[in-house]
Amino acid sequence: MALMVGASLLFSVMGACYRVALQEGLPTPAAPFARGVITLLIILPWLLRVGGAGMVTRRPWLMTWRCVAGLVAFQCSMLALLLLPLADAVAIGQARPIWAICLAALLLNEALRRDRVVAAAVGFLGVLIIANPGGHFSWGLVAAVGAGISGALVLISLKKLATTEPPMRIIAWYAIASTVCWAPLTAMLWVTPSWQAVGLLVFGTLMSVVGDYMVSMAARRAEAGLLAPMEYAQIPSGALLGWLVFSEMPGWGLPVGVALMLGASLYLARSAGRR
Repeated sequence: MALMVGASLLFSVMGACYRVALQEGLPTPAAPFARGVITLLIILPWLLRVGGAGMVTRRPWLMTWRCVAGLVAFQCSMLALLLLPLADAVAIGQARPIWAICLAALLLNEALRRDRVVAAAVGFLGVLIIANPGGHFSWGLVAAVGAGISGALVLISLKKLATTEPPMRIIAWYAIASTVCWAPLTAMLWVTPSWQAVGLLVFGTLMSVVGDYMVSMAARRAEAGLLAPMEYAQIPSGALLGWLVFSEMPGWGLPVGVALMLGASLYLARSAGRR
C-alpha cells in the first residue's frame, strides 16, 4: 500500500507539470504523445537489452485492454485538469476506488468485504465534499468522472497482468500505444512548445514512469480492491500543488474530505493487518 501512496503523490506532480505545459497553448493530445515518446527514451536502455523477445506478451488481449483504458484515462485527466481547478480535477478523478472495488469483485472474483465497501464509501464521501460541484454541469466534471472509471479499469488490468508480465513490459507497451495513437492528432494540431514546456513534459513523464512502475509492483503484492483507496493520497497533494503553483485556494471542504479519506485508508490498512 505504501507503493500505491507513493505512486499517487508522483502522479499529482505529473498532473501539475502537464497542466502548466498545456496552458502554454499545447493541444491536449500533445501531452499523452509526449509522454509516450519520452517514456520510450527513458526506458530505451531496457528495450535495447531485452530486444524483441522481451516485449512478447503472454496476454495480448489483456495488454490491449490496459492500453486502451490507460489512453482514455489519461486524456480524460488532461481535459479535467484544463477545465477544472487542480484540486477538483484530482478529487473527482479519485472516485475510482469505488469503481475499482465493484469491478474487482465482478472481473477478478475478489470478495466484496464489508471493510472495503465501508472504506470506499467513506472515501468517496470525502471526494464529494472536496469537489463540491454545487450541481453545476461542466464538461470538466464529465472528463474527471470518465478518468475515474477508466482509471479503475487500468488498475484491474494491471492486477491481472502482474501475474505474468514484468512492470517494464507493461510500461513499454503503453508508451508505444500512446505514441502511435496520438501522433496523427498531435501532428495535425501541432504547436511548437517552449523549452519550459518541454522541460515540464520531460519531468512529468519521469514522474509518471516511476509511478507506473510502483503501481505495477503494488499490484503484485495486494488485491486491487485493497490498493484503490490508497490513491486518495493524491487529493491533498493535488490541492497543495494547486495552491502553490496556480494560486487556487481550496474550499472549506478540503480538511473535512481529507480527514474522511485518511480515516478510510487507515481503517482499511488496519483491517488488512488483522487478516
